[in-house]
Amino acid sequence: MSIPDSTALHNQKILGAWENGTDYTILSQTSGDTHPIQVHKVSQLPEHLESHLLTLPHYVKGDVYVIISILSGKLIACMYYSRIVAPLLDAMGVKHKALYTSTRHSIKEFATWISGTVILLSGDGGVNDLVNSLRCRVTLILFPLGTGNALFNSHIQDGIQTLLRGTPRPLPNFRVSFQEAFIDNQAVKSILGVVVASYGFHPVLLHEFEKNRRLDTRQFDKLAQELLKTPMQFVGKVNGENMKGYAAVTMVKKLDDRFCVSVDNSFRLIHLDTSDLMKGYVEGLGAWKVDKVELEGVCGKMCIDGLLLDVQGRVVIEEVESVIDLVT
Repeated sequence: MSIPDSTALHNQKILGAWENGTDYTILSQTSGDTHPIQVHKVSQLPEHLESHLLTLPHYVKGDVYVIISILSGKLIACMYYSRIVAPLLDAMGVKHKALYTSTRHSIKEFATWISGTVILLSGDGGVNDLVNSLRCRVTLILFPLGTGNALFNSHIQDGIQTLLRGTPRPLPNFRVSFQEAFIDNQAVKSILGVVVASYGFHPVLLHEFEKNRRLDTRQFDKLAQELLKTPMQFVGKVNGENMKGYAAVTMVKKLDDRFCVSVDNSFRLIHLDTSDLMKGYVEGLGAWKVDKVELEGVCGKMCIDGLLLDVQGRVVIEEVESVIDLVT
């Protein structure tokens, strides 16, 4: 082993370095989120890399599970695990168990028995599956392999650096309680959420998107534009005010990397006409801090973190105690 020459690290982003007895491990990556991790073993650490020295984070010293959601987002979770996450953990000396999803219920099933730290290669829906099915509190490390990735875009700057240098913090949760609601014809009384609960235009858009699963994100935006041209009426009241075109309760400041809701990650209500929705891409939607949201007399589709429900009657949404820690 020797000091890596300038060619070996040319155009490489240095991710971190570890001391292993008398030797060192340097991790680097070509610029770009999906490029493979490069591992360099050296006997002496170059002076200019000393600021990159790390100690193993405490949250990867116990049980570590990596959940690979194979059908999430752009379908690259398996590739991302083999190129990025597995080599990274191996270089850190972190033993882990890889769990691949096989059905849309897999994450819920894993959640009933896993403990310790969960590295999730999925989107917001995968996090929702976890929080509604966990039997014990876990620490979550999230990589943005879903569609909207609101949690990641609101809380995290860089997935790899968060894994290496992050701090676990309680992830805010809310609970949605229903007078009458069904998921796949199964009655449900309440459900936890971590991103957004919406009624009106948004669930209608998602329902149309679900019927055309082959659509990509660009076509999703086009579908939204087409639906916005069609006048829609939604029944019910939102905290005593007649329902407009879009109502949502959110815990995050961004619903995707470009769509801004508010200035912070707090419990907020958005209630506006559909004609104002595109402001989220320019100036933010203007979400109000509230303690509780009550929907009265609603009837139709509702969406919670990407999960569609059929609801009727009264719906109450309140912030509740966190059930999971997110590394940020």
